[in-house]
Amino acid sequence: MIQEKDLPKAYKDSMKDLLGAEYDAYIDSLYEKPYVGIRTNLLKLTPDRLKELLDRDFKSVPWVKEGFYFEEEKGVLTTPSIKYDEKIKSISKNPYYFAGLYYIQEPSAMTPASVAGIKPGDKVLDLCAAPGGKSTQAASYLQGEGLLVTNDFSASRVKALQKNIEVSGIDNVLITNEDPKNLSKVYIEYFDKIIVDAPCSGEGMFRRDSAVFKAYLGRGPEFFTGIQVSILNEAAKMLKPGGTLVYSTCTYSSVEDEGSLINFLENHSDFTIEKITPEFGFEESKKLPGTVRLFPHKLKGEGHFVARLKKKGSETEIVSKNNEKEKNKRKKPPKLPEELLQFLKKIKRDWDYDRIFINKDYAYYLPKDALIDKSLHYIRTGLLLGEIKKNRFEPFQALAMNIKFDEWENPLSLSADDERVIKYLKGETIEADDEYNGIRLVCVDGFSLGFVKQNKRSCKNKYYQGWRWM
Repeated sequence: MIQEKDLPKAYKDSMKDLLGAEYDAYIDSLYEKPYVGIRTNLLKLTPDRLKELLDRDFKSVPWVKEGFYFEEEKGVLTTPSIKYDEKIKSISKNPYYFAGLYYIQEPSAMTPASVAGIKPGDKVLDLCAAPGGKSTQAASYLQGEGLLVTNDFSASRVKALQKNIEVSGIDNVLITNEDPKNLSKVYIEYFDKIIVDAPCSGEGMFRRDSAVFKAYLGRGPEFFTGIQVSILNEAAKMLKPGGTLVYSTCTYSSVEDEGSLINFLENHSDFTIEKITPEFGFEESKKLPGTVRLFPHKLKGEGHFVARLKKKGSETEIVSKNNEKEKNKRKKPPKLPEELLQFLKKIKRDWDYDRIFINKDYAYYLPKDALIDKSLHYIRTGLLLGEIKKNRFEPFQALAMNIKFDEWENPLSLSADDERVIKYLKGETIEADDEYNGIRLVCVDGFSLGFVKQNKRSCKNKYYQGWRWM
């Protein structure tokens, strides 16, 4: 736990300037337990249905309709020895978590995507996306329509991003591992909404993550300002006229928050601040009205800064140009292997076969009308269906997570308290109640978990090894 005496003098002085008489209340909040949140995956179920399945009367996060505070059972959370990471472990072991029904996310971090105004059909970019909280939230608002491009510059962090995208069952997505400068050369004024949750000093995360505090001691706020402005400059090039840009950090530093934004706005006269209403305990910035901070002594969450910007102008001309660009990049689809076609017929869905792309025997279902440029490094282009092998098609985990219960003719349906669920998630062979031969979808209470290859009653496990219950 961070002690006030451990905080650098410069940091304490800046917080006193920022908070005034509330400084002591803020310091006291550092000694309180951090809040754990879960956010419903709206692609798979409603918040009320999630509450029913988990059999918990969750308290809602006031500023995000699908967000809840996770509380341990009575007698557990009240025990002082229970640590934050142990609480996380308990909810990440639930079968419904493996089914992608919810995402574990700090409540304040749910704010940026929630204020972006994302609606079905939008083209959305999450520019600094790993590990994927804001991207999965954005995808849930898109409801399978439009496009999500989710990017992270770090090759190691993008692996977690990929997993969270696939667990959530998202298909209208491009995952990139790129410098924003490369993306902006391709996606010129392309997106309706852009989220920039920028790298920052992390002052708002001190009580939750001691590693952040240690890193802060090595490099303060000034280290990040140039990075933040550079990312914003590239984001500006990719936003359509009339589009919305959300800038957020998990720091209180006015140098990084207002300072980076003021620098950006001075050089981009076509952008204006669109006010975020200071409600739910949000505190409006005095230096840059219309932007807000979230403080742990004023609400149940960690520290955050959020700003929403609007780009002036009309998007009509740009949309026309980009549509032509996308059209020119499409190629005639290859003849599809019969093994793949036969497998897809098992799924009760109207497939657009022109969107299936084969690359080195791997089959992808591309997002509709997505602009894909060979100059960029894509980790995923749409939904990875599986691999075409000699005389058969091997479906992959990402496809299983995307399939709805009623789209599969004979799913192996298990209840959450069936011991076979945990055995399956551990990668073990399980027994079915009925005989069948072939690939079968395993579901928990009506939600997909993965595939098995069944022979009579014996089910060979196909659950992805890298995701298994440990």
